[in-house]
Amino acid sequence: MHGMARGTWLPIAILLVALPPPTAAEEGPCAADTARWCAGKTPADLISCLQSHRVDLSSSCVDYLEYAMVSVEAMLQDCQPDAFQLCRNVGRGEPTATCLSRNQGKLTRRCQEDFDAFARLEAASAKDCGADAARHCRDVKPGKGDVTICLLYKGKDLSPACRKAMVR
Repeated sequence: MHGMARGTWLPIAILLVALPPPTAAEEGPCAADTARWCAGKTPADLISCLQSHRVDLSSSCVDYLEYAMVSVEAMLQDCQPDAFQLCRNVGRGEPTATCLSRNQGKLTRRCQEDFDAFARLEAASAKDCGADAARHCRDVKPGKGDVTICLLYKGKDLSPACRKAMVR
């Protein structure tokens, strides 16, 4: 996980939304393991907690955690050069994601493809996430994936239906 130390601005948010929140009793590949091993952990600590209990986790949770971590690493690799070139002075986390979004059209092909995927997800999840977007992202203009990015940063505060729609 050496890449994680380079900066986890957007990808870690994706992972936090993809995993059930620490107190969730809803369905999901890691819901039971989260409740058993990591109850009460903040979203930022949840990943580390699950990783530390990897040998105790269900096979579906291990598979999902591996998939999510590979996705995180892929996103880091796709957008790291863009973040360094275009957004190095804005701060990590949501400011970097917002900066990259503002620079769509100037991004490398691979990073742009990630943002295009956010735009597709935004369109696909609009019905289930409309109320969440209105509550948490009212000043964000839809259409280029920015609403999805905003919602990803609000992961633990999203409705169950929206959280589920965001991981389709």
